[in-house]
Order: sequence, then C-alpha cells, then structure tokens
Amino acid sequence: MNIYPWLYRLGITPWEEASSYPPAADHINALFDREQEGRTPPFGRALDLGCGRGSWSVELARRGWTVTGVDLVSRAVRAARARAREAGFDVDFVRADITRLRAAGVEPAFRLFWDFGTIHGLTQAQRRTVGREVSALAADDATILIMAWSPGRRGPLPRGAGRADLEDAFAGWAITDADPFDATGLPPRLRKVNPHIYRFRRA
Repeated sequence: MNIYPWLYRLGITPWEEASSYPPAADHINALFDREQEGRTPPFGRALDLGCGRGSWSVELARRGWTVTGVDLVSRAVRAARARAREAGFDVDFVRADITRLRAAGVEPAFRLFWDFGTIHGLTQAQRRTVGREVSALAADDATILIMAWSPGRRGPLPRGAGRADLEDAFAGWAITDADPFDATGLPPRLRKVNPHIYRFRRA
C-alpha cells in the first residue's frame, strides 16, 4: 500500500521539511555545486525522482538546469507546480510512478538524476526497474545522486537501501562517492537511520 497520498493529505511530510533546513540543505546545495563545477549554465536536463512539492526541482531550475520533477502523489505535484509558478521558473512536473518513466512520456537525455529518499523505500525488484528506466533516459555523461537510509525494519517507514542494494539496482553504473548525510534535520526518532548520499557515474 502506498501511504504517501494519505500522508500528504494529513500534512505529515517530515521529508519535505527536513531537506529545507541546514545542515541538510547546505549539504545538498554543495552536492549540486560539485556537479556544476567547471560548467556554465544552462547545465542540461535534470530529473527529480519523487519530487514531492518540488523544492529541489525549483532550486535546480534556479541554478540553470532544465528540470523535470516526477511524483506519484497528485497533491504533491499540484503543490510543486504552484511553487514553480510562484518562483517564476518553468519546471515540467509529471504525475507518474518512477518505475514507469518512459510510459509516462518522460524523454531522454538527462545529465543529472536526483533522489531525496524515494528509491530507498521501494522493493529491490522495483529498484531494478527504476535503474533500467534511469539508464534508458540518461545522457552519456549523466550523474545519479541518491539519498538512502541504511536498511532496517521501521514499520511503514522506508526500509532503506545499502550500497550493495543500489549497486545491484543500477547495473552499468559505478558508485564514485558514498558520503554520510547529516540527519540533524530529521525528526528525533529518525536521526539514527544512518543516511548516505550515493553518487553514480556510468561504469
């Protein structure tokens, strides 16, 4: 069962708030800075997987990326579109399952894929499907950035994904960096999930 439509309906979206406060936001912005180093805008196309209300989609657009944001929750996509309009940026938001990106009309070629905690909540079979979708949509010089909690049992909360899980899901890609992610902005009971940011390039 997908609990996210209910959580958005109830306004229980700690992942949205957690990414907006330092040091989490500072860390994410530093990751984007690294991908832009030595380049000048426009940087190319970026795909925000599980974009939610679009905060990072809009930030990427502000930086000079051509952005598509994808989320399965209608309420989140509507809020994301409103956020982009208010900020004055043209972002393509698509309501779709990230395991069916091409079927939803998402077209190649993306140079950056960003996932703030969506893939780590999927089953391993679903992750492999996302990996195939991403590979089909990726430019030759693409980078994938994924934030994932360490694996563990957390009831209805994301089960997490370890390095081996992600390497298995993204065949043909190699992890170049696996950096601890500062969990200070997460609710107290989630500060021990040991999140990491994984950076992938084509193997």
